[in-house]
Amino acid sequence: MLFDGKRQRTLTKVVAIIAIVAFAGFGLVAGGLAVSGGCGTSDPLQQSIDDASARVTAEKADLAAAQKAATASPNSAAAKADLEQATTDLATAQSTLAQARLATDRNDPAALADALAATETAPGNADAVLSLVTIATTQGNPAAALPAVAAYTRLNPEDAEMYSYWGQLAEQAGQRTQAILAYQRFLELAPDDPVAPDIRNRLSELTEQTATTG
Repeated sequence: MLFDGKRQRTLTKVVAIIAIVAFAGFGLVAGGLAVSGGCGTSDPLQQSIDDASARVTAEKADLAAAQKAATASPNSAAAKADLEQATTDLATAQSTLAQARLATDRNDPAALADALAATETAPGNADAVLSLVTIATTQGNPAAALPAVAAYTRLNPEDAEMYSYWGQLAEQAGQRTQAILAYQRFLELAPDDPVAPDIRNRLSELTEQTATTG
């Protein structure tokens, strides 16, 4: 990413989780080979996927139950809170599954599919969106994350930082006009942000390129 910010820590955390899972898996596999004389009995990376997949299944069941309860008691604040929590929990589980798949194979299309599913489950969840951003860019497909970022900003139109990520994704996807609009919105919302000078410079460059090339 070109610009830093508080959410960069979230992106860094996602990347770190992927790296830790991959490293731990390598170490466990190596240890298993050493103990068994060269024939490991299990694949810890695959186990992480299986565990995450099982959690997704469980969270889907919990969400279905929460939806049923909320429907039965539409005026219940507790039922509403439970539904919101169940939605967040499922999105988190789907993001975790996506990260586990990426740690095993960075080109696995199922990783992107699971990350997209998380943003569909909870389109207003910033962590799910940023996890998708990380996976989409890691797989060289930044355009795949653009609809989710756009959906998030419709729900959270005052979230300036997400517009900076939107601009960067749009640039990487070759969507220059979209990047310009995102950067302009960021500057409208956060003109004094520490990264604002960098974004102004980039916006100026993109605007000049657009004027030159059309």
